[in-house]
Amino acid sequence: MKFSLGGKQFIEFKTDVKGLEEIAPVKPSSFFLPKWFKGMSDSVEIDGLHEKGKPNYFGKKGDTAKKHTSGTVKRCPAIVDLITEGFIIPMWSDFLVQRDMETFEWDNKNFKYGIEFHSKEQIKGWDLKKTDFPEGVKFINPWRIHTPKGYSVMFITPTYQFEKRFTVLPGIVETDSYHHVNFPSVWHTTKDAIIERGTPFIQVIPFKRDDWDYETSQMDKKDLLNDEREKTELGTKFKNSYRSIVRRLNGGFNK
Repeated sequence: MKFSLGGKQFIEFKTDVKGLEEIAPVKPSSFFLPKWFKGMSDSVEIDGLHEKGKPNYFGKKGDTAKKHTSGTVKRCPAIVDLITEGFIIPMWSDFLVQRDMETFEWDNKNFKYGIEFHSKEQIKGWDLKKTDFPEGVKFINPWRIHTPKGYSVMFITPTYQFEKRFTVLPGIVETDSYHHVNFPSVWHTTKDAIIERGTPFIQVIPFKRDDWDYETSQMDKKDLLNDEREKTELGTKFKNSYRSIVRRLNGGFNK
């Protein structure tokens, strides 16, 4: 299974499990949008005042008669870009988990890619809650991930899915040379749980490795002028103002 990164680079997901690329395929993150996000309108009508009497983004204090249309987080480009960035590895089989405070039993119908554990000593210092399982729960990944030379992958819990039963711990791997990456997690729930095959499990974000220098400084006149222009562009369009700025600076056209 091979995906293009903007038409220039490819990331490959390889497995030795026959048919897995059909029954639980890796796909771009845009195929796994959170249910709450898909069901949300991109705008909402709001009163001139918040509940506590403070002015909202558009209204003025005391302006209770007027209503305004405001964008929801579905229009926030930072959230949209993060949700749709990279690829999602969905859970590759059903997992049944039964646990109490000290025991953790699991079953995935004897599928060969299951669960291993990191002992308490191996994860000493982790900020675990009292109800978290005290050992690290590591899911053995059926996919081997290959990126072009110079590219790594950041692995994170799928963003804005709000999974409460467990948290997969983030990490970065140089997948141009090392390909079999497993996924340690913290198991939260004390109730019996089933993670169904196809559940969004890991977000895979490829990036090019670079060495960076940095500095901190005061804004000069050019910086201040650009800052004011951005404020003007953001303040004179109801939506897509950020995209407009990005297209302008990248040589595109305002739409």
